[in-house]
Amino acid sequence: MNDMGYQELLAFALIFKAIADNSRAVIGVKDVDGRYIYVNKEYTRLFQHTYDYFIGRTDHEIFPRAIADSYRTTDLQAQKRPEGITVEEQAPVNGQLSDYLSIKFPIHDDAGHVYATGVIATDITELKRLQHELRGLAERDELTDCYNRRMLFEIGACEVRSAQRYDYPLSVMMFDLDLFKQINDTHGHAAGDQVLKGFAGLITSELRKHDTFGRIGGEEFALILPHTPAENALMLGNRIQQQLAHCRVLADNGAVVQVTTSIGISQLHPEQADFEDLLQSADGALYQAKVEGRNCIRMFRRP
Repeated sequence: MNDMGYQELLAFALIFKAIADNSRAVIGVKDVDGRYIYVNKEYTRLFQHTYDYFIGRTDHEIFPRAIADSYRTTDLQAQKRPEGITVEEQAPVNGQLSDYLSIKFPIHDDAGHVYATGVIATDITELKRLQHELRGLAERDELTDCYNRRMLFEIGACEVRSAQRYDYPLSVMMFDLDLFKQINDTHGHAAGDQVLKGFAGLITSELRKHDTFGRIGGEEFALILPHTPAENALMLGNRIQQQLAHCRVLADNGAVVQVTTSIGISQLHPEQADFEDLLQSADGALYQAKVEGRNCIRMFRRP
């Protein structure tokens, strides 16, 4: 190599180092065996080790085994992909796991052989947190924190298809809080909100892992019960009404508010095509419960 070539190479190395060290990205290079041959300043700052500590070590000598295993797996995947890969990974930072978006790519020698793996990673922990919050806002009812109508219908559609495919019982319960408008008119909307939240909390405490509970709107709620015949849903409804009989809400005006609920139950029938049909049957049973005096349970009966 002539002097000019050496000077150009040195200048390039200095430029690369300056860019890498002043970047907020985490940048590193490992040989094909996974040993570090370069890390930038952000790498050393993030994991609180010196540059010399990293060089020559593998991830298994630095990080917990499960994390090191995942890094090694994606490194090997990147070595086999000319265009590299983009993956979400986690890294232990200050005693907690942080989320990173990593771009990993093979580095080739003059002969075209892979001799190293490069990684450029960006912290997306805050972005993931915001995504989780936004997803929650899109799926949850703001007041009661149960599923909103849109999400309830999406899950219900999936549950109906699954029950039809695998031939297991699926029931739906619809709830309507009795005389709820009078609670709002007499005791104020704050008391009404407390009633709604308290009712949702009571139902949630009764849920199994695979049950789905959501607010349809106003004072109406629905509960989807996979692997549950209507008779079992009826027993659950009786238990909910018994517990509700002991619940009281203290309004801002000092009044004690008691609430009851009417319940309609329907079990999926082969003639029902979708979740809307099943819910409509439960709604019909709920209507009968309200007509027949409220604070009772009625099951849908096919004509």
